[in-house]
Amino acid sequence: MTIEDLLTQPKLNSVFCLAGQNGQQRVVKTVQTIETQRVEKYQQAQMLYLLDSVTLLKADAKMQALITQLAHNNAAGLAIMKSQWGIFNPKLLVLADQVQLPILQIPSFSSVSDAMQLFFEAMLAQQTGQLRDIIKSNQQLADLVIQHPQVDRVLDEGQTLLHTPVLLLNSHFQVAYASKGLRNQTDSLTSFFRGTAIDYFQLAEQITIKWQHDTFTLFPLFPSFKENKAFVAVLNYQATDEFKIVLQQLILNTLSFVNSRIDVLNESDFRNRSGFFLNVLDGGMSAELLNKRLLEIQLDPAANYTCVMTNVSTNRPVKLINYQLLEQIQQLALWFINEYELSIQLFSWQQRLVFLVDKTTNTKHFAIALQQFVAAKIPQDYQFSVGYSNGQAKISHLMPIFKESLEALRSVEQDPMVQVQKYQPKYVQELVALIPNDEAAAFRQQILQPLLTLTNQAEQKILIETLRSYFYNHQQIAQVARLMFVHRNTIIYRLKKIETLLQIDLNDPQVAQNIQFALLLV
Repeated sequence: MTIEDLLTQPKLNSVFCLAGQNGQQRVVKTVQTIETQRVEKYQQAQMLYLLDSVTLLKADAKMQALITQLAHNNAAGLAIMKSQWGIFNPKLLVLADQVQLPILQIPSFSSVSDAMQLFFEAMLAQQTGQLRDIIKSNQQLADLVIQHPQVDRVLDEGQTLLHTPVLLLNSHFQVAYASKGLRNQTDSLTSFFRGTAIDYFQLAEQITIKWQHDTFTLFPLFPSFKENKAFVAVLNYQATDEFKIVLQQLILNTLSFVNSRIDVLNESDFRNRSGFFLNVLDGGMSAELLNKRLLEIQLDPAANYTCVMTNVSTNRPVKLINYQLLEQIQQLALWFINEYELSIQLFSWQQRLVFLVDKTTNTKHFAIALQQFVAAKIPQDYQFSVGYSNGQAKISHLMPIFKESLEALRSVEQDPMVQVQKYQPKYVQELVALIPNDEAAAFRQQILQPLLTLTNQAEQKILIETLRSYFYNHQQIAQVARLMFVHRNTIIYRLKKIETLLQIDLNDPQVAQNIQFALLLV
């Protein structure tokens, strides 16, 4: 409690502050007497000292040193009995005003113990009253959350308890709600907070910032998902004593609970929306019902979208992609979309996030920026990759672009050096490159092993070149001989040797098909 709060107690109605009134906001925790002239001993912060040494009182130099020292060390103040004022130098009152140290006059008592008892009783009464107020405030806030779960009602109660306006900022430093003292200034306050140099995404500690001629103290709230944290801003907040700190914490706890409940509702909405888009992909909705549902969620059935898909992976087999990481990435993606006010629909599919990007957003720029943003926020053991479709489609025809984005994502996973990939139609050689190395090697060995294991490397090379040219030129022997600058009979000899080595008939269509495919894998 402060000296000012203490002096409001009825038990101290005969105690007056005669000097240092501007220091009445000093915190007082307990009371102690000064009984010797060794003033250097008395330097405990938040202590109210009772002077019980006439000798010290008559020593002006020591008294000046004592008052200066108490002020410097954050003592609560100095109390002197009324009977001692006759020997108290008035110049000391001037000094007390200058250093803002309260000088209290208390009634004369037969012993200093009686004076201390008076203060102890008053402090106990003050603390008991504060405890009652805390219990009452806690109940009022709990009733508000249960009966009237509006955030602005909670903020109004917070303003009443703290005697100053209170704001709730979302994770983007936008003023979501304000108590009645600042309710008509939410837009200008949002511009102010977002215009500061504060990295609000990373802000995790209490800070105080200047606003015009006042200050705002910001307290981060961490609800269900830390990426969706909010902030309570208190105008001209002063934690002068434990009572106000407890009240402030009650308000923060209440708003954290409210914000967590909002998180739960948002998560439920996200899951419902994901279920809707998955039904669209499965073709489980009629055109009429689909269009009706799109209009309900304020989406144009005629609009075209590009599909973007993301995935998280790790090259460490001992590392698992746990649910918490997937939740974190989902929240990061939602924060990113909301921060830049993008018109993008988001849903989940098999531990992947799927984005539908309309024509107002550059898909390539979005994919690259999202990948860089999320990758910087998740542990380094994981890779975050993005693939997006080449084409566009209406939501009613979602499957083709969905498959394109999935195929683009698989291309990314084949090349760890690439993090973002646009879908490109595949040529034969590109499709072959997608076959896992172990499967390609097994097929190649099965079809061409005798040829590939020839000890004469020069002969092996010329036979493979002849075989390639033979199929490239549609099995026209004369054309092959002309292009390879050899006689026709030489090509016939080489082909017969290949048939003997591989024990095949090159005129068999199925054999020819297998040989051509195996050559693509060499």
